[in-house]
Amino acid sequence: MHYRLALSLSASRYEHLLERGWRRFGRTLFRPICGTCRECRGLRIDIAAFRPSKSQRRARNRNAELQLTVQAPTVTDEHIALYNAYHRDMSRRRDWPYHEMTRDHYEESFLDGEFSFSREFQYRLNDRLVALGIVDMTGQAMSSIYFIHDPSLRDQSPGTMSVLREVEVGQKTGHRWLYMGYYIRDCPSMNYKNRFQPHQILNNYVADDEPAVWQPPE
Repeated sequence: MHYRLALSLSASRYEHLLERGWRRFGRTLFRPICGTCRECRGLRIDIAAFRPSKSQRRARNRNAELQLTVQAPTVTDEHIALYNAYHRDMSRRRDWPYHEMTRDHYEESFLDGEFSFSREFQYRLNDRLVALGIVDMTGQAMSSIYFIHDPSLRDQSPGTMSVLREVEVGQKTGHRWLYMGYYIRDCPSMNYKNRFQPHQILNNYVADDEPAVWQPPE
């Protein structure tokens, strides 16, 4: 990976970087830099043209009772409990390394820095926080950064639901693209992204002063 650190970013500058395959997590910007491998491909959904498949509509319906609020990122005891519950579950099921999240670490990871475009998608059931997404929203683009959910929702396809809700918000606000990060064809945890259509794939990672070429999948 190639890394950059940023304490602040304007929305226009961030859009420029997203278009060239950069991702943001907290104050860190990153993208692949492998010289002989091009398996990690940037993928973005065409928000205006998107139409959910039958299975995606079922996932949306299974989660219809979840109430969504979009707001500036925050941190509460609920956030920390949800984060730790999700990661404990992933540690048991997928052998993810588990480290207890603290309030200070959460603030450093998700709230630190001057990023006025950062948003929090809160999903509540009976007023209880059961899922949470971190999404950047500039004038034209949205970037899906992180999503966690209560383990009890696992059989309801909450990940699919979260993408559908983000697209629906983008359609209402007139955003053009939802950047989904990196698509890896042979990686089960990363290749689900191509199920959201229509979408485009970044042809190559270029310098800041070079044009980026996005194309429909072959």
